[in-house]
Amino acid sequence: MILGIGLDIIETARVEKALQNPVFLKKVYTEGEQEYLAKRKGNAQSAAGIFAAKEAVSKALGTGFGPISFQEVEIVWDENGKPSVRLTGRALMKLQEMGGKQVLVSITHIKDLAAAQAVIDGGGR
Repeated sequence: MILGIGLDIIETARVEKALQNPVFLKKVYTEGEQEYLAKRKGNAQSAAGIFAAKEAVSKALGTGFGPISFQEVEIVWDENGKPSVRLTGRALMKLQEMGGKQVLVSITHIKDLAAAQAVIDGGGR
């Protein structure tokens, strides 16, 4: 059963400009995400994709950012490069309040845009 859906799209140039501010990097991206980006030499497309995924998750939770922080939504990758979501703090509490079992995420980007969709799965049929 789907309990929430979120979608976000962002211009890569906005994130590329924001990445020039170290405060933005530390506020938005977890240490693990920063390591992932460092392996990609700070690739703005990848950074924009992560940003869009975090926004999509916050929308699927029905909170947006404010009630939850960027740091409470972490995008992680499996050995095949498939992204998934790790929630902590208030974001995890919100998922549990909703009865959600997991958050599924899909990320895509082209030169100028990055987009992501998040779905909260409540399990069952």
